[in-house]
Amino acid sequence: MRYGSLLSSPVISVGPCRDVAFGGKDKKEQSALALMKPLAALAILLLLTAQSSGEDLQADGPHLEVSSTSGRLVLDRPSVLTIELRNNASDASEPELGMQKAKAYGIVAELSCADDRIKVLSGPQVVGDLAPGMSRSVRFTASAEGMQKGICPLELHISLSRLSSIAVSGDESLPDVMFQYEDIAQEMPLQFSVLRGPDVGLEEVRGVAVPGKDSELQLLFANHGDEPAIGLRVEPHPQAPFSKAESEFEPMQIDPDGTSAARIKVQTDENTTPGYYPLPCKIVFAESPSEDLAVLISVQNDSPLYWLLPAAVLIVLSGAILFAERFLQAKKKLRRRWR
Repeated sequence: MRYGSLLSSPVISVGPCRDVAFGGKDKKEQSALALMKPLAALAILLLLTAQSSGEDLQADGPHLEVSSTSGRLVLDRPSVLTIELRNNASDASEPELGMQKAKAYGIVAELSCADDRIKVLSGPQVVGDLAPGMSRSVRFTASAEGMQKGICPLELHISLSRLSSIAVSGDESLPDVMFQYEDIAQEMPLQFSVLRGPDVGLEEVRGVAVPGKDSELQLLFANHGDEPAIGLRVEPHPQAPFSKAESEFEPMQIDPDGTSAARIKVQTDENTTPGYYPLPCKIVFAESPSEDLAVLISVQNDSPLYWLLPAAVLIVLSGAILFAERFLQAKKKLRRRWR
């Protein structure tokens, strides 16, 4: 027993015994004192046992902590938040009948936020059991809407069970063993950053598709967010009039306020009427959810007239400019004559 831990507990002190002569009233007092002595000793023993049991219960029980967190809330899009739970309880106590009192059983984790602008899309997550020294990660999906950049507080609710006692009764050869468990609830405050994240948009489509031929196009993307777009890839999904569509497999990185071009090859049906047609694409990021995008592609005929059209436009414009210059010169000469 550790007597030093009894400072905060009531203590019953028992004085030394005194030799008292037997006779009359003194004899009754001596009997009462003799009865009080074992009662006081029993009270002290109960206090020691209760306090020792409470300390052992606290020392032997599981102790869950958040060892690390990763992820951030990106505005207006689902974000994945990863939380690692660890049982930091000491495993020095010897297992009783193969059971550890420091082990956490049936762990369930739930994430919540008092701010209505944070929507936790994942429900309660089953973590399972954690023995002392073990860790396990749990993931939640959340969305931030209409917020400013900064730090957002969240709350992690943990429920678990622990082995509180083991009772053995009956015959020693065939004993009856009863395990008693205690339900425990914990709340852990957390903080996650709120960022705008990468905001990638299609700025320009360079090139045209020619019916019946393979055509190479360039898609110019710009990042208007506050984080780099890492591992960006374009995955086209062909539909009529495009019979085939392929893209580069090498991922790109676009810094904030930066641009980058992705190359795609399309094959257009031979009987396609010239015009603009949508090509469904998926924009895939390494650290952010993918986005769907419809790219409008211009389909034009590959004919001599098509190539001569820009030259004809230039000729017409040059002639108009030359005519205007000569007209202005003739007008100036007439003014000089009349002067």
